[in-house]
Amino acid sequence: MVTITGKVLRILPFKELTVTDRSDAGTDTSTSTSTSTTKKVVDLIIADESDHTRVSFWDEKAELVRRGDIKINDLLRIENASVSKAKAKAKTQVEISGEKQKRAYVGKYARISKLTENKNINIAPLSHARANANLVKLTVLAVARPEKGQVCIAGITEDGEWIRPQGIYEADMDTSGTGIGIQPFKNLAVSAVYLEPWLGKHARKEDRFFVYTRGVEKELGDMEKRAFLERYLDASVDEVFNRGRTLGLIKPRIVHVYEKKKKRRQRQKQTGTETEKDDSSSIRFNFKDASGRVYRRWSCRCDSFYKTWNAMKTRHRWTYSWRMHRYLKKNEIYLAIGLTHSDYGATWLEYGAYPMIVGVHVITGR
Repeated sequence: MVTITGKVLRILPFKELTVTDRSDAGTDTSTSTSTSTTKKVVDLIIADESDHTRVSFWDEKAELVRRGDIKINDLLRIENASVSKAKAKAKTQVEISGEKQKRAYVGKYARISKLTENKNINIAPLSHARANANLVKLTVLAVARPEKGQVCIAGITEDGEWIRPQGIYEADMDTSGTGIGIQPFKNLAVSAVYLEPWLGKHARKEDRFFVYTRGVEKELGDMEKRAFLERYLDASVDEVFNRGRTLGLIKPRIVHVYEKKKKRRQRQKQTGTETEKDDSSSIRFNFKDASGRVYRRWSCRCDSFYKTWNAMKTRHRWTYSWRMHRYLKKNEIYLAIGLTHSDYGATWLEYGAYPMIVGVHVITGR
């Protein structure tokens, strides 16, 4: 058991898990029984000046978070939090080095106290975190549309390394709910981000676990944007994906941009015969990269480009497509490209996964 004192930096989505308990009657498997129970859980990122812990609140403790009794920026003292036995050898999970994510669990025997900040208790989260070893300044090149509640962010560090923070949710993008009061990420702007190694499944080279961000610290000026994009420009799509990376930046010639309606899926509702129709659409690009190769039907996930597309579509109902092509052709276009998880095992996928456009950057004037 450990005691954790710190400030709540993030609250991850509330989940309900089905846990199966199996009981055996001796060696006779025919008499074994199993029961399933539903468990409620919500994870919080809690930090003091030097380190952070991912704390899982279970059942009635999770309800405290769900009801709003525990919120972002609350200062908590948690007693009798537990850690997994497998990692207890390293003193506690709270003290494990950055090589592994730090986890603790709060069940019914844990005691939670809210503290009031004063001159004796004043925590500046992660202000002395191992000399900021896990703090990076990330220049963002991709802010994707939310998918299943999660948001894909990608960018380049000061050392020129591509990074894709994992575990960023829509709530983390809501300025009013993040507790930092400013926009957390913005294209071609620098955010200070705390990261840990990504231990999840389907890890890609650039994946990291997202701990926390202090928000946008600087937006690049017009000249800085062009210089930054040119500095990290890749020669071609093959130059990116055939060399072990799953993120890159190209400067193509746009051949065609169009809207593709998704196939309508009619799902039978349990309550009757009504059906739900999915009439959403996606934006696709055809383009030629610097090598001269033409790529077709690449899906675009860039949130800001969708907003630009829809705004033009609203203003110019009948001519928006023509206007968009004219807009793209008279300006310089840089595309941040990425791969989905690269372990599909399908030999017909050229790069082992599905390529997509995760960021569209338009620099006005050629």
